[in-house]
Amino acid sequence: MAGGEGEGEDERLLRLLMGPWLAEAVAAAVRLGVIDRLGDAPARAGELADELSLAADPLERLLLLLVGLEVLEEREGRFGLAPVGERLHSRHPSSMRDLALLYRSDLFRGAWRGLADSVRTGRQAFASVYGRDVYTYLAEHPVDAALFDAGMAAGGSFADPLPAVYDFSRAERVADVGGGDGSRLAALLQAHPGLHGVLQERPQVLAGARGRLGAFVGEGRCELVGADFLAEVPVVADTFLLCRVLHNWDDDSCARILANCAAAMAPGARLLILERVMPDDRQAWLSRAFDVHMMVMTTGRERTAAEYEALLRPAGLRTLEIRGLDAEMRVLVAGGD
Repeated sequence: MAGGEGEGEDERLLRLLMGPWLAEAVAAAVRLGVIDRLGDAPARAGELADELSLAADPLERLLLLLVGLEVLEEREGRFGLAPVGERLHSRHPSSMRDLALLYRSDLFRGAWRGLADSVRTGRQAFASVYGRDVYTYLAEHPVDAALFDAGMAAGGSFADPLPAVYDFSRAERVADVGGGDGSRLAALLQAHPGLHGVLQERPQVLAGARGRLGAFVGEGRCELVGADFLAEVPVVADTFLLCRVLHNWDDDSCARILANCAAAMAPGARLLILERVMPDDRQAWLSRAFDVHMMVMTTGRERTAAEYEALLRPAGLRTLEIRGLDAEMRVLVAGGD
């Protein structure tokens, strides 16, 4: 078992302390091509070592650890992907491969080393470690920026069930504000052939989005808008999306983003906010882990439903309903009526 039920206190504590080791084991299997190869067909450790030019004994020991973590399965000496491992395959429709690589990157590990100092002093951890905020740093380091953008796109897979959770059949134009590489908007346009899409992003991000949305742009069903949502939302739509945007920013910045969205919304338009809404249950560790990650990486935070409502009200908006997604994600449907 990967851990949890039936563990004693020592085992639970060790699992927490060894978390970085376990995450590195997963990332190593991704980097070495093990996950993608086993996604094609199960293999014995020796066969896999020969095919990937790896050392046989160390590889087998890594594979056995991944079996214990329920990333892999072993049957009659042959290793294959378990359901969890399938999500790490590069060709999985909701692959988290790039997220695994980002979480074990020097960029993230370096920032988290500033956590203790941040708690001690109140200074923002990433800025303390790297001497600038994360967005300025990424603008200056294109290799890290590409890794970050790919990881963020993979993390967006938590929103994949959105077309089944919210009814877009009555929408005509959907604007994904801060929509990353365009994969979420592409899925919506694919699911709803009558829908027109608008992607607003930083100009440097739009270059990557053209690959995913180019066909829709060619059909006249999609527009790409390069603009900073902190300054303006210069788009026309009846449905606006903010997916994992607000948690990156402090309250004042969120107020500006929401005010800009509200200014672009016609009467009856809807704003869908996709975020992890902090639960009342203090044992719900996932949202709280992301809350601390926001503290490390940005000036933002995860928020409760009441805190989102307090941000919406000055923009003339209010929460109309909240719908659930996987991994503690929620859809806050907001409007002005």
